Amino acid sequence: MGVMRKTEYPLQRIRASEMPWEPLGTHGLRRRLLGLDAATGHVTSIVGIPENWRGGGVAHYHDAVEEVYMLEGSVTLDDVHYWKQGDYFYRPARIVHGHDEKSHIGAMALTRSDGILVLNLVHEPAEPIEYPLPGAHDPRGHVFSLSVADVVAKADPAFPAEWRIKTLSADPESGARTVIAEVPAGWHGTAAALGTEWEAFILSGSIDGAAGDFVPQDYTTGDVDTPLLGATCSEPGCTILIWQFARP
Repeated sequence: MGVMRKTEYPLQRIRASEMPWEPLGTHGLRRRLLGLDAATGHVTSIVGIPENWRGGGVAHYHDAVEEVYMLEGSVTLDDVHYWKQGDYFYRPARIVHGHDEKSHIGAMALTRSDGILVLNLVHEPAEPIEYPLPGAHDPRGHVFSLSVADVVAKADPAFPAEWRIKTLSADPESGARTVIAEVPAGWHGTAAALGTEWEAFILSGSIDGAAGDFVPQDYTTGDVDTPLLGATCSEPGCTILIWQFARP
């Protein structure tokens, strides 16, 4: 993968609360665009789902990955399983889903895809819940639903020693992975470069450094040699969702 440009420059702070809501699709969704690489369609957004929302009612698949962390509310894509706040999923390309999309209470989700999410409709799905089409393959596998609260946090040599890391999904071949970093209150130190391109989104707390302060729903990106968030301290502690991309 070549160098992505989802922000104008590394460590540019994108404050979600300052981004406008824009329509997404034709069924009442909206989004706040955080990062977009125009060359590839690789996009990161906050998606808002209104109360009593219904989707198009037709199963479909995409030729790009969908990755979602639920920030608020709940939503179902099959009227069987409901993703709720604190849940995560990683859906590879060519997974049929969306048989019966709805949300009773509304939801807000942090979403990432590695390309344009064209809807390829499947009017007669072979299964009642999401399933892979022949030839679908992703080294990360299909993470259907993961409660982040149940993931054990561990020390990780790529991050400061005091931080604890929850791995949500990982590609053993390329080294790409999605993690949540838990930074303890009162931390002072230096967050090093990860040696890969990365994106980060603040879930709670705050963290300070060379690029200023990052607070909940702030987003930024970095190149292979960009120190993670330029971070040097966090007085209240901080929880960060980090997308780490393939090794160069």
